[in-house]
Amino acid sequence: MHSVSLESVFGLAGFCGELLLLAILFFRRAYKNFPIFSAYLAWLLISDPLLLVLYWQHGTSGTLYYRTYFTFNCIQYAIELAVLFEIGANVLQPANRLVHKKVLAGAAIFIALGALVAFLIAADLNASTLAHSRIFQVINTTMAILRLTVFILIAGFSQILGLNWKNHVLQLTSGLAFYAVVTLIVEVAHSQLRNGPNYSYNYYALEHLRVGGYLCTLYFWCYAFAKKEAPRKEFSPQMTKILVSISGSTKRQRAVLARTRDQ
Repeated sequence: MHSVSLESVFGLAGFCGELLLLAILFFRRAYKNFPIFSAYLAWLLISDPLLLVLYWQHGTSGTLYYRTYFTFNCIQYAIELAVLFEIGANVLQPANRLVHKKVLAGAAIFIALGALVAFLIAADLNASTLAHSRIFQVINTTMAILRLTVFILIAGFSQILGLNWKNHVLQLTSGLAFYAVVTLIVEVAHSQLRNGPNYSYNYYALEHLRVGGYLCTLYFWCYAFAKKEAPRKEFSPQMTKILVSISGSTKRQRAVLARTRDQ
């Protein structure tokens, strides 16, 4: 299949999947719990077709395409980071009556520090910096490490967080983790490519693998969000005690903790 035709097929499949997922989110009213993720899908529905048109007209070597691609990706990375914050807030939602705002601020700082550490790891893996032509590989790897870290934390503490595999927040995070693994494989492989007659072929073959991973994730989300979400369980007494301890034991918080122990 010709490369342009393959790009067209991928582009159409991605557009249809994003449109379908956004429609499901609105139909199921899940957009109320994931407004930033819904906005992220809306952004992709606008930006991806524009990039595809520029690709058809100018190819990847044109200055206009590169600048547009760079700008769109900066916006996308910022929204993706906001989606991770949204997932964290969604996970802690049942504890709103327990946690102090400083705890949420601390969680935000923790994710920001995680982003910095992930960036340093990604820069080392790709042997490049922000000034290098491989800037997108570094940032893609950074976001992949962050997605995977968030998934590991949520999945590892899913029982005490009151989550199971039928909760939308965990399904959303699982999709992000799968795509993160594919992205890490692609970017590590990209970092090992050397100039030669097969460079372009190998590079775009890896990019097609990344797109394939994204499409699998996208249609998994369509399936997951189309189904009714399982009821969210309360936090375990252990998790409740931890949150109260971190937030500071006010009288109201101690009363909530006491009621939890009596159940």
